[in-house]
Amino acid sequence: MTKDEALKMFAQYGAGWFGNSKQHFAFSAYCRRNGWNKLADKWKEEAEEEWEEAEEVLNRLVELGCKPEMLQEAMKTIEFPFYEDPKQQIESDYNPEAVQMMSVMAEAFKDDYPTQKLIYKWIDGEKEHMAWEAQYLNYIDKLGYENFLTAMM
Repeated sequence: MTKDEALKMFAQYGAGWFGNSKQHFAFSAYCRRNGWNKLADKWKEEAEEEWEEAEEVLNRLVELGCKPEMLQEAMKTIEFPFYEDPKQQIESDYNPEAVQMMSVMAEAFKDDYPTQKLIYKWIDGEKEHMAWEAQYLNYIDKLGYENFLTAMM
């Protein structure tokens, strides 16, 4: 991956996090409305982290002297589907390939320590995110879906 390709991917992650943040804020509100307060809190926390990550992308792009079109790309909001079913939301959000893709991007920034350090921080966050999603999917399998939803109240 060239540096230009890595920068473009970097900007696309920002756009993805802005979109994911909106989706997760909305899903948090939906969960709270249905009484699944623990689930709502988890999705709200995730939404806030994603918003911060999107801001970090924009700030780093500005520091790198990127042109307005790249900043505009990073500020886009990629639309994500909205699910009524919490299990469907968790399954759709679970993306083990994200860590691999970010690792490739980090390698492209091997001569840019601040950017690479930021990407490694995001990789750690993504691993944590996937771990709780895997844990919740495991709870659904072990407890049954209705018992899981009751536990999330």
